[in-house]
Amino acid sequence: MKIIAIGDIHGRGIWKKILDKEQNFDVVIFIGDYFDSKERMSIHKQVENFKDIVAFKEKKSKKVNLLFGNHDFHYLHGITERYSGYQTIDKKEISKYINKAYDNQLFELCTHFSPYLFSHAGLTKTWCTNNFIVSNKIEGGVLVKEVNDLFNCFPQQLGFTPGINNDSSGDDVTQSPIWVRPNSLQKDGLKQFIQVVGHTVQSNLLIESNFAFIDTLGTSAEYLLIENGVIKANKVW
Repeated sequence: MKIIAIGDIHGRGIWKKILDKEQNFDVVIFIGDYFDSKERMSIHKQVENFKDIVAFKEKKSKKVNLLFGNHDFHYLHGITERYSGYQTIDKKEISKYINKAYDNQLFELCTHFSPYLFSHAGLTKTWCTNNFIVSNKIEGGVLVKEVNDLFNCFPQQLGFTPGINNDSSGDDVTQSPIWVRPNSLQKDGLKQFIQVVGHTVQSNLLIESNFAFIDTLGTSAEYLLIENGVIKANKVW
């Protein structure tokens, strides 16, 4: 089986070059954060890029997983939180496309291909317990269903939830799978999986025993490749 995991998009079209290079795949996973460019990209380019991603998802269906990030969350209807990079002037345009994809159930909060668990920022035991999710279930499909059911029914549960650290960047074990930072994830993350996450920019793609941190499109231009049980970082060029 060949799995490609692509880090935070933020309007970038580099994913197309990745898929030109890796055409024979079984699964492609986008780790989230489709908007809020960090490179002053025009709203037109961001929207067109997201429309291309959605069209790719609709064409390939079950071979493509679109995960959901914090920079997608603050454009959902009914969400009042605003995070860094929020595009106030273009919020209506972005919200239209994010909410259409959400309503059409194109997004997931997490997905699982044993032994890997993919989400935007990672799942902690504390967050799962606080949301009545039985995190010690070894069956990944059961856990993923519980988490995605919560996402589809009560998306407000993903909001910023500071804990004892009261850290403004999200470095608390209470934080949701769109917000928790690597330090807290490594302390309290679900250890029955190898968690693959983005959310926190890395200078190079980092693979550890229980975690892979892949937010590197804007730095080293790396993506994650899992093929025949081997996990590694690949460069776009």
